Amino acid sequence: MRTIAPSSLGVGLRSEHAQWLSDQPIDSNIDFLELTIENWLEVGGRKREQLDILSSKYPLIAHGLSLSIGDTLPLNVEFIKRVKRFLDRYQIDEYSDHLSYSRDKQGYLYDLLPIPRSPEMAVYISEKIRQAQDILERTLILENISYYYNHDGQMEEAEFINEIVERSQCQLLLDVNNVYVNGVNHDYDPLKFIASLPSASIRYFHIAGHWQQEDGVIIDTHGANVCGEVIELAKQTIKLHGTKPLVLERDNHLPSLKDLCGEVSELRSQLLCSH
Repeated sequence: MRTIAPSSLGVGLRSEHAQWLSDQPIDSNIDFLELTIENWLEVGGRKREQLDILSSKYPLIAHGLSLSIGDTLPLNVEFIKRVKRFLDRYQIDEYSDHLSYSRDKQGYLYDLLPIPRSPEMAVYISEKIRQAQDILERTLILENISYYYNHDGQMEEAEFINEIVERSQCQLLLDVNNVYVNGVNHDYDPLKFIASLPSASIRYFHIAGHWQQEDGVIIDTHGANVCGEVIELAKQTIKLHGTKPLVLERDNHLPSLKDLCGEVSELRSQLLCSH
């Protein structure tokens, strides 16, 4: 099986493409698959067969939505144990989720919300990350999110992230599109933000498309091709931090797998051929 090299390009595994990928020979455009772990935990039947076949063809990365590492509730230990069993079964080394929260005392909120950034929260979250890593027996990888609201009087986002990384020794999933979206919406320099992150702690990259409203606000939709500005930011990111595995995300207005692979091929030529 191919390994996930720094120059590898992968795609997010979507159910619409899973059967075709499992039935067909390995697609040379796809170096690995990133699956949304909540969609595959403890599945049976046809989906289990699909995943068994896919795991024999492609290296896998697991990406989560419901860890909610930034909430103020105790860590969901039972969920983490279920994740570990899944990762062990499919020999997946990389498990990522989001530096955000998505639940409160009433339950899950079905959204990824920004954490109020304070020194106290950095310490608290770092302790939860270490607890999760001990259970997983893996380094947790956390993604910077796009957000549309800022709390007053808080730490700078990069400072907050760096504090958590240093305390917990977690790694980062750097979503280039999210940085671009936040830079436009909150009026900061996205490249300066990216430059302030620790290269050695960045495990891999995300890149995606977005939608701009008439009022200029950008919505992180994962529903369009990657725009030129984000591709240029990704080029500068690679210059700053070196080549890392990269995932093309597409969740809405999903194209055919052929078209998606065509975009992967184009990204490869734009981002990697010059490095």
